[in-house]
Order: sequence, then structure tokens, then C-alpha cells
Amino acid sequence: MEDFKDLEKYIIKNRRHFHEFPELGFECVKTHDYIRDELRRLKINSFPHIGKNSIVAVVENGKGPIIGLRADFDALALEEDTDLSFKSKNIGKMHACGHDCHASMLLGAVKYLSEHLDEWRGTVKFIFQEAEEGPNPGGALGIIANGMLDDVDEFFALHVTSDNFAGQLAYNDRETLASADTIKIRFIGKGGHAAYPHLSIDPIIMQAEFITAVQSIVSRKLDPMETGVITIAQVKAGTTHNIIPNEAYVEGTVRTFKQETRVLFEKELHRLTEHIAKANGGDYEFNYIREYDPTINTVEESALLASEAVKLLGKENVIKLDKPSMGAEDFSRYIIHKKGAMAWLGVGFKDKYNYSVHHPKFEVNESALINGTRLFINIVKRIGEK
Repeated sequence: MEDFKDLEKYIIKNRRHFHEFPELGFECVKTHDYIRDELRRLKINSFPHIGKNSIVAVVENGKGPIIGLRADFDALALEEDTDLSFKSKNIGKMHACGHDCHASMLLGAVKYLSEHLDEWRGTVKFIFQEAEEGPNPGGALGIIANGMLDDVDEFFALHVTSDNFAGQLAYNDRETLASADTIKIRFIGKGGHAAYPHLSIDPIIMQAEFITAVQSIVSRKLDPMETGVITIAQVKAGTTHNIIPNEAYVEGTVRTFKQETRVLFEKELHRLTEHIAKANGGDYEFNYIREYDPTINTVEESALLASEAVKLLGKENVIKLDKPSMGAEDFSRYIIHKKGAMAWLGVGFKDKYNYSVHHPKFEVNESALINGTRLFINIVKRIGEK
């Protein structure tokens, strides 16, 4: 660890800068410029404004495999509630999902690998990505569409988590994260006075029937051995107590791991919407939006990542998970047609309560970050030895 003390300081310095000045989605202009300028200072060949504000840096070191290492750098629309000296200065924006850590760990890997070319061979493409949190279609799609990653052999990424302590790593060797689709449904009725409901077609009745009935899709249409979630998370209707509105709206998320289950869910949601609307004499608008595909780690890359983590952290600190997460990640866009793996880097504290990601009190044990950078470095060195 003594050999990495200066690198650790470098990583933490960058992480605190990113944390202090968070940006959202595709509007990460200053974050992009900071990373671009740092890559220039390190004399790294980089390609700015991929997609919109993503960056891909390339370090070539002779013949060998081409590896993609990915970090996201967008924040969340959330007001920070911590006492950190470097807490967010941008009102209503916070790095509550750890993307500040991801970007700084990857910068650390760029710095080390570019300064130690004698320790590895091949090419590394360092992917600094905007808009992982959305909006749809997310930042990965623009990078993939650019074509400059077409020659990458395998991709790796780390995501911090407070579910595990600093010094630990958790992983899945197959299904890792679910797909994430959005449904937006508008029930159309006929408005009128609430005292004379027989003269109206009440869209709120349709809305209520749908919300109640939709759970039967998972419980009665899906094989009980399969996994799926349909959650209605937004409901809108009406303006006051004595008016039946013309329309009622619902919005929700749909998650699973298999493409055939996505097809089933879309079909059944549409069927249920149509049935309820027609049965009540109304109409509807149905929109099913496919957003992120499931993140399915490839077995060989998961094993390689885990074995390098064991060397770094010890066998007792590398945890193979017995089930995947129903969260979603657009890292799926990189590995859906190529090989790759993502794992969970523990950043939790042992001496205080750990708030989860996406919480306004989320904090990170910064001692974990050097582990993430060193794991990236070791993966590159290991693959370069093949």
C-alpha cells in the first residue's frame, strides 16, 4: 500500500472535486472539461464530446488485447444532507450514487497504467460516461454508436455500494442487474360534475382498476420460477373535489432479466389497459418504453475479476452473491454484444450507519477507492499476460 499512497491522494483529490461540483444527465459540461484537462496534463490521447459530453481515453502499449474500463460521472437530482467539507455546491444536485468515485478511480488507473508501461501490454480504452442515470437512452448508447469501442475485447466496471464495507467486493457471475423499462398510460374518459357520475365516464375508476389488477400479471402470468417487477410509481388525475376529469395518468417501471419476459409484460400490460378502458366505455394511450437491457456478466470475465480481487483483498473479502439486483445499469449496452463484468466495490464504514446510494445522507469511506483503482490495474496486467 505504501507504493500507492500518492496515487490514493490523487484519487481522493479528484473524487472530492467531482463531489463538490455535481452535474446531471447529458449536461455534464464542467465535469467533461475537468476530465479532458486532466487527461491532457497526463499526456493521454483522448477523444472528447463522444455522444455529447462523454470522453474516451486511449493508452496503446504494443500488441495485445483491447480492454474497455468504464466509469460514469453524472450525479442525481437530490439535495445533499451531509456535513462533508466538500459537500455539493450545486443546489439540488448530489453525487449520491458514487459516480464521483467511479470517475476518480478510473483517472487513477489512467495515471498508473500510463506511467508503468513496462508492467502490461495491449490497449486500454478508458470510458468516462455521462448520463448513466438517464434520461433515456442514457450515455452509453452514444458512445457505442460512435463505433470507437467496436474493437474492444472485453469490458469491466465497478460500482460502489454501502452494502459492503471498504475492503470488500461483491459480484455475480451471470445475472447482475435487471432491465429497466417504463410504462406511461393515459386513461381517457368524459369529464363532468362529480355529483352526476352517470353523465360522465370516469377515468379515475379505470386508473384504480388498472393499479389493482396490474399485479396479477406478475402473480398469474409469469412463471413463478422467473423474476419480474411491475411497479406503478406515479399517479395523476383531477384538479378538485367535485369535478370528474377527462383523463387519468399512471407511470411505472418494469424490470426483469429475460427478453421473453419483457415481451410478455408489454403484451399483458397493453391487453389489461385496453380491456379496462373499453369495459368502462373510455379510451387509452399506451406507451411502453424499452430503456436499459439487463446486465448479464459473462462467466469467464466474472471469474477473472473475482480472482484478481481475491489477490488484492483476500478470499474472505470477496463475496459471490446468491441473487442479482433489480436495479439497472446502462453498462449493459457494452456487454450485451461483447464480454464483460461489473462488480460491487464496498465503501461502507464499520463504525457508523451506512446510508444507501440515492439517499441524501449517502457517504463514502474513501479508503476503499484505491482498491478499485488497483483492481482495474491488476485486471489489465492479468489480461495482458495471456
